[in-house]
Amino acid sequence: MQNPQLETIVHNLKECFDGKPWYGISVMEKLDAVPLETVNDKRYGLKSIAVLVKHIINWRIFLIKKLEGDTEYDLKIDGPTDWTAVHIESEQEWISLKDELIKTQQDLLNLLSNATDELLQEKVPGKNYKFGPVLTSIAQHDIYHLGQIAMLNSMSGG
Repeated sequence: MQNPQLETIVHNLKECFDGKPWYGISVMEKLDAVPLETVNDKRYGLKSIAVLVKHIINWRIFLIKKLEGDTEYDLKIDGPTDWTAVHIESEQEWISLKDELIKTQQDLLNLLSNATDELLQEKVPGKNYKFGPVLTSIAQHDIYHLGQIAMLNSMSGG
């Protein structure tokens, strides 16, 4: 293993997203099982499944931009770039949202494919923290919101 820390991060991202994670269902397996009728329900807090998916996308966009060296882009916690209002009107819109998530996952993995463990010690452009803590916790972030998605879906009869 040349970059054991980064390889573990990439493995966790892949397993959580569309693999066979130890805890059960991956993000994409769960989202593909969510019926259109439940994606806008707000029974658990004020967030719908669609909003949670967009939130996961937003954090991937943040990481992609920072890995590309963008010092200006920011994601303000609890702001519109963090929690974007989304209302899905059709099956095609639901598919498009999932496709956007898949694209950001692929873009993130592509950027990490050429990186080394040294990246984890680099400062995030425009921030006062390093890539290590963010990259090691992005799969955990997905899993956290996957639990919310599963709960919302089951509360809606899915």
